[in-house]
Amino acid sequence: MRRRDDVVFRSSGLVRVLLAGMLVVTGMLGLAGWRTEPGSPSVQLGDTVMTGIYETNGIAAFLGLPFAEPPVGERRWARPVAWQPDGQSVNASTFAPACMQTDSGVEWYRGMMARVGLDPNLMVAPEYSEDCLYLNVWTDLEADEPLPVMIYIHGGGNTGGWSYEPNYHGEQLAQQGMVVVSVAYRLGIFGWLNHPEMTIKNLALHDLAASLAWVNEHIAAFGGDPERITVVGESSGADNAIHLAISPLSQGRMRRLIQQSGGWSFDEGPDTPAAEAHALAFQRAVLGESGSLAGLREMSASELLDAAGEVYSSFYFDPVQDPESLPETLPELSDRGAMPAIDVILGTNLNEALMYVPSGSAPTEYFGGRLSEEAIEKIFGLFPDDKPVLEQMDRVGTGIEYLCPSLALASAIDEVGGHAWVYRFDRVRPGFEAIGAYHGAELPYMFDQHDGWLPSEEIDERLTGEMVAHWSAFIRNGDPSSDGALPWPRWRANDGYMMRYGDETNSEPHPDRAFCDAIRLP
Repeated sequence: MRRRDDVVFRSSGLVRVLLAGMLVVTGMLGLAGWRTEPGSPSVQLGDTVMTGIYETNGIAAFLGLPFAEPPVGERRWARPVAWQPDGQSVNASTFAPACMQTDSGVEWYRGMMARVGLDPNLMVAPEYSEDCLYLNVWTDLEADEPLPVMIYIHGGGNTGGWSYEPNYHGEQLAQQGMVVVSVAYRLGIFGWLNHPEMTIKNLALHDLAASLAWVNEHIAAFGGDPERITVVGESSGADNAIHLAISPLSQGRMRRLIQQSGGWSFDEGPDTPAAEAHALAFQRAVLGESGSLAGLREMSASELLDAAGEVYSSFYFDPVQDPESLPETLPELSDRGAMPAIDVILGTNLNEALMYVPSGSAPTEYFGGRLSEEAIEKIFGLFPDDKPVLEQMDRVGTGIEYLCPSLALASAIDEVGGHAWVYRFDRVRPGFEAIGAYHGAELPYMFDQHDGWLPSEEIDERLTGEMVAHWSAFIRNGDPSSDGALPWPRWRANDGYMMRYGDETNSEPHPDRAFCDAIRLP
């Protein structure tokens, strides 16, 4: 089985959720919407006082809270050490640095801004650091009862992105009767290096488990209910969320899951030998044949990033199989009917792959690293001759990486007694026809955080309210149709209904099931 890091999907690695976040201007130019004042909110954990800020809507925000000790020096490539209250006060009024990464995503954003007529220089990169294991909390401290908790895991190809991209700020959702937490985790070679000398694998998954443990232990002090935790992720964040759900590291702490534009890991098991081979190639590139893991720990972060960019240029960081953190993969659990019976919302966008298809490329060129010539001929023979090739390639790329494995995952969850609700996001903003309902287009809607430069109409305001209502109802009650939200039938393996978010919102039988059956590969 071919891995999704082949040439077909290489372009969607780092920028995968950076487009999704559509961060830019409004959130990075001075943190608009905040106010600090005497009487700022504070929370006490043990003998440590954490002081945050109030958002303009009255929601308390606690930013840059440590959940693990800094993973630097000897702690580079070591399991996270849980943060403990030490009596030192914590100023939680500003975000912590983002985890180490290159500026590739920021440069891509500047290109996007130029396309819509904005000054690219307005895009300011966050500070990067290896000392980055922090989370952010938005909450209503005046709530009358403990609130359900949403933990958000950002995407970015497991090499980029950060927990406080403007579309991920949680004060709007916190008004819906929940505590919103966004978490960081080590990225790229700092979080996903799987070196044979290491005694631990999937470091970033351990980071996410440590943040989950922090929430479980401390969120009650912020008004949250540790018995009602929903983990939400998009793209690589969605992939990490489903792996956390099946990992012993989560220790049953996850009550519910929302998976947005993930899916691929349900079809493709991890390749541990390839991950270890890349780690050794990375070591040789940095230190030569006589190098070691200890020698890598002595290198600067920038030197490591430079070497990783070349060695891992065609390798996608995913969790690997490991007795401690991932004893069974999603395909293995599915094959023996042992998927966890979790409750989940999951879905994809209509044009996940469109913006990544190079102009003028042919199916054999674009998909040749993943599909055989026979498979390409079979799949593309399904389309009418008058359908533009670009549209065909978008549909196939969206189907095999995101859409079809997501539907299969929903059916597997239903078959073991879990509850699944499936959506498809079809809304195309005015002027965005060239990229359609792109990968991550739903994020400003579900967070109710639209950047000012995104063209919006009344449809977008309505759609935002509908998505927020469904996500909030699910997080509160485990049913997206509760609390007066639009009715949304459960997905059943033999009767697959979806919620379509578009110019109109309605539930209907999923129109892509036959397509997914037709392109299923042996």
